[in-house]
Amino acid sequence: MESEELLREAFGLNSYESKLYIALLGRGMKAGEAAQASGVPQSRTYDTLRSLEQKGFVVESDGVYESATPSAALGSRVAKFVSDFEAGLAGKQSAMRKIVGELEPLSRPEAGEQEPVMLKGLDGIAAAFLEVLRSSDDAFLLVRKGLAAKAAFLGVLKQAGRRPKRVKLLIPANQRLSKVELLEAESQGLEVRRSDGVLLDMMAGDRGGVIIGVPARGRDESFAAVAIWVRSPSFALSVMESLGQQWRAARPLRGNP
Repeated sequence: MESEELLREAFGLNSYESKLYIALLGRGMKAGEAAQASGVPQSRTYDTLRSLEQKGFVVESDGVYESATPSAALGSRVAKFVSDFEAGLAGKQSAMRKIVGELEPLSRPEAGEQEPVMLKGLDGIAAAFLEVLRSSDDAFLLVRKGLAAKAAFLGVLKQAGRRPKRVKLLIPANQRLSKVELLEAESQGLEVRRSDGVLLDMMAGDRGGVIIGVPARGRDESFAAVAIWVRSPSFALSVMESLGQQWRAARPLRGNP
């Protein structure tokens, strides 16, 4: 049953918990009856029922166990996941502010030309992406294969803090964005246009350099990504000039036809 599998994978119930919960739906049972109906060993039934009680899936009255409705049980579970996530996020953000305040001054590179570096993996590329955003006054994004990882990079945009007032996004002429994706892009300050000349994934900032995507062959390109970060102001300005011409020739998205 798909629901049993989803209870385990998405909501963290073990096999015995999911079987007992489903067996109890719509009818009250004593522990022995629940064990027989679910196929859960008698020796494991009581501790499994107690666990389900603690998680909000089951209630007990006079030795009879009844299931909570799926909407109530799963809704409370989702609320707990959200609460735990927000608490963890708040802790990480607090720690980040302290670390950045102490260590950021030590990390600032000398101005001028620097050697190109290879970035491996989506996390490494996202960190460089954030660095380019924060150090630039103007930025372009060309997205082809990287559309598969758009959620990750929209998340980076939300964390950017100080960044260009406008980030210009070019996508291939044959690509579509949903209305939700367009609204999300607009909320993050992205102006989107279509162009026939989007041949690769690239980000260019007038001060942060140029990141050029080089997808790994034969692998899931959105997660096994490789990129080259050219940290050269002169190269970045040259690329920005070329992208400006491409932008002016590109077609704005109106209604995503």
